[in-house]
Amino acid sequence: MTLSVVIATYNGARFLREQLDSIYAQTHLPDEVVVSDDGSTDGTLAILEEYKQRYGLKYSVNEGTHGVNANFFRAISQSTGDYIQICDQDDVWLANKLQIHYDTLHQMSQDVPSLVSSWMGHIDANGELMVPLTATSSTADWRDTLMTTSRGQGCTMMFNSALKDRVLEVYYSNPLADTVCYDVLIGFTAAIFGVKNNLGTPLMLYRHHGGNVVDKWGPHSKPFWTKVVDMQTYYPFLQDYRFRELSVVYDLYSSMQMPQDIRTYLQQAQLVHRSTYWKGLYLLLQMTELTGGIKAKLLLLSPIAKTLKWIEQRWVNH
Repeated sequence: MTLSVVIATYNGARFLREQLDSIYAQTHLPDEVVVSDDGSTDGTLAILEEYKQRYGLKYSVNEGTHGVNANFFRAISQSTGDYIQICDQDDVWLANKLQIHYDTLHQMSQDVPSLVSSWMGHIDANGELMVPLTATSSTADWRDTLMTTSRGQGCTMMFNSALKDRVLEVYYSNPLADTVCYDVLIGFTAAIFGVKNNLGTPLMLYRHHGGNVVDKWGPHSKPFWTKVVDMQTYYPFLQDYRFRELSVVYDLYSSMQMPQDIRTYLQQAQLVHRSTYWKGLYLLLQMTELTGGIKAKLLLLSPIAKTLKWIEQRWVNH
C-alpha cells in the first residue's frame, strides 16, 4: 500500500522546515508529500521548492486564499496514495509516527472507511514541552468519536482511500459540509460508516505559537476569559459546539444507510441542537448513551461557559 502525506500551507515559513525534516526522517518514509498552498506571501514557497528539489515534494498554489477546509481537501484530492496522512505546517513528528499509523491502518478493513488517529504532546514556539509527554488508552468505537472529544485532530489522522472517496464526494457536492472543520467531517464519517481507531500513544508534538488556527495556548494567544470559554474545545458537549457539528453531519448523511444506533444518536443530537439552551441540557440528560461523567461535566461547565461567553461579548462590545 502506498502512502501520501498531505499538507495545507499558508505563511508557514517560520516552522515549516522543521516539520518537513521530521517527515523525511521517518522510519517509514511516505511515497509522496503533497502540499497545497493557499497563497503564501512569506518564504513558504521557497522552502517548498527547496524540498521539491531535494526530496521530490509536490506542491501547488491556490489562486487567491480559500481557507483551511478548502486547502486541506484540495491537498487530499491531489494525493494518489492508498493511505493518506494529514500533516500541519508547524508541528514536529516523532520518528515512528508513520510506521505505527501505517501498520495499524493496514490491519483494519480496506473495504470500509477506516481511520487511525493518535495522541500528541504539546510544545511552545521554541520547541519546549509544555506538559509531560504521556500516553492514554486506545479505543476503536464510534462512541469515542461521536460522544467524547475524539482524540482525532486532523494532524494525527491517517485514513484509507475508501474514506477519502466518501469524504471528498460529500464535501464537493454539498456546501453544508464546509460549515464544519475538515477533520470533524473526516473523523465523523469514519465513525459512522466504518472504523476510527484512536491510539493512546503520543506520536507527534503539536506546536502552540499564538498563530494556530485552533487550540491556541499561551499567555499571548487569548485573554483568560476567552480561553476558559474555549473549554468547548475540550468539553464538546456544550450545546453550541459539538451538537451543531453532529447535526450538520447528520444532515449530510441522513439519506444514507448507517447503523441504527448511530442514526438514533445523531437524531437525538440534532434535536438537542435545535432546542433552546436549557431544554437542550434537559434533553441531553435523557440520553442513555452519555456516561455519568459526561453529564456531570455538562451540568458543571455549560452554565459557566455560557456566562463567560456573555462576559466576553460584553467586553468586546465595550
